Amino acid sequence: MARGRERTLAAAVVLLLWPTCVLAQERGEGERPRGREPVRGREPLTAEQIAERQKQMKAGLERQAEFASTAAKGFEARRDELKAMAGKDTLPATPPPPQLFGTQGVRGGQNWAMRAAISRRGGDPRGGQPGREAATPPGTFEVANTDELKQAIAKAVDAYSAALPLFDEQKKAIEALLKQAEAGGDQDPAAARGRMAASQELMTKVLKAQTGAGDAEAGVQLLLAKAWLGVAKDKVAGDEAKAGAAKALEALDKYLALKAQLDDLAQKIDEQTAALQEGLGKVLPALAPPRGGRDGRGRPGDGGGRREERPRPPNRGGL
Repeated sequence: MARGRERTLAAAVVLLLWPTCVLAQERGEGERPRGREPVRGREPLTAEQIAERQKQMKAGLERQAEFASTAAKGFEARRDELKAMAGKDTLPATPPPPQLFGTQGVRGGQNWAMRAAISRRGGDPRGGQPGREAATPPGTFEVANTDELKQAIAKAVDAYSAALPLFDEQKKAIEALLKQAEAGGDQDPAAARGRMAASQELMTKVLKAQTGAGDAEAGVQLLLAKAWLGVAKDKVAGDEAKAGAAKALEALDKYLALKAQLDDLAQKIDEQTAALQEGLGKVLPALAPPRGGRDGRGRPGDGGGRREERPRPPNRGGL
């Protein structure tokens, strides 16, 4: 699960930084890394090719800006919807979707927040049909809005609210990249590295906020599913259906208890992973051989000192 989130972060950073880095590389400008030779047989781009790549980069950035804007509207709409739910005595509960349970639904995650936000009023930021209010599905029951459910809703409201400012930061960062792409890209390597670090930090915050909103959203949906089953067991007819509803409700109670233990363990694992990485970050550099520099130390493998003077061969030419 953590590995999947890391891949999502890496992909987001690449998308954000790709337009400004590629142009300088294709033009052959800027500082070339030491020790690397230009690729043989590679011809520089023509002015028309550079213009076409600039056009593609600009279009990609504009799509990213549109995605961030649409996602922000969806998060805001879902937050307002949850706020309205918190003040009601009863809430409509629908049959729980199958994807709510299982390995992907246990902790919620980023996809749960995006699904809940986009499917309601925000539309599809990837170019799909605009979001619209879905028809009431069969089997929808009114359930009591308990204190436990209200607490889960309040937690989700806070999580969605925390993510909203980051969408604005993301949009501003994309707009800045758009300006640089239109100007031909920034050829300063130090500035590019600074943007890389800032973008990684921003995307880490965005992903963490979206994941928090998804976890909170899943928590609300699980409690609604529990409330729905509590009503469904009295609504269905037939001994088999009643027994099935009672069995599902008992299993869901155990499921929620195990989920709480899993969340606690996952947090402890994350803490120990961070401590492990911090410790390794101090140990590994100390084991690295010294590099050559102005202090007189040589490169790895040469003994760490000055190069030994080799005896000159005897002069056999009489000179």
